[in-house]
Amino acid sequence: MNDLLSTLHKDATGSVECLGQTFPSDEARRDHYLKLLAERLKDPAFRKIEGFPVGSDEDILALSDPPYYTACPNPFIEDYVRHYGKPYDSAVTYSKEPFTADVSEGKNDPIYNAHSYHTKVPPRAIVRYILSYTEPGDVVFDGFCGTGMTAVAAQLCGDRSVIQPRWPPQTAPLMAGQTAPGRTGWIMTIPG
Repeated sequence: MNDLLSTLHKDATGSVECLGQTFPSDEARRDHYLKLLAERLKDPAFRKIEGFPVGSDEDILALSDPPYYTACPNPFIEDYVRHYGKPYDSAVTYSKEPFTADVSEGKNDPIYNAHSYHTKVPPRAIVRYILSYTEPGDVVFDGFCGTGMTAVAAQLCGDRSVIQPRWPPQTAPLMAGQTAPGRTGWIMTIPG
């Protein structure tokens, strides 16, 4: 299960693969992406993105573990989609009818009950939307991440990917033992 919940792949020598690049260690990966993020933070246009946090570069870098999680708009999401997704093809028409079925799912699923949250949606309800609006191999982006139920739903579909900028504290019971030591969150892909 750990391999499904992380894009960080270590081999027997301890080297790490991330977004198609190989690093001698996870620390080397983190240093590389922190330098890229530090450069990006110098761009005034980047800082003008709506919702950019008020804080020093040092604070933003200290709270980030790029490319998985950044304490500012994540500039690596496009790279992530490019690496794990499939390229846009304008020749392929995307046409989906609105999903109109009644979605009524119980709240007795053990994963759903792992922790409480006032707006949580059962993953089986989300599955119906993923199956209706995506094709096998598509990337599903959950920018708010909430309680992680979209990730669970995509995994239940078995052939979609999920990118999530962070694992919020309320998902800790659900993801216990699935994260690297000290990591609070990252962008995640569930391979198809």
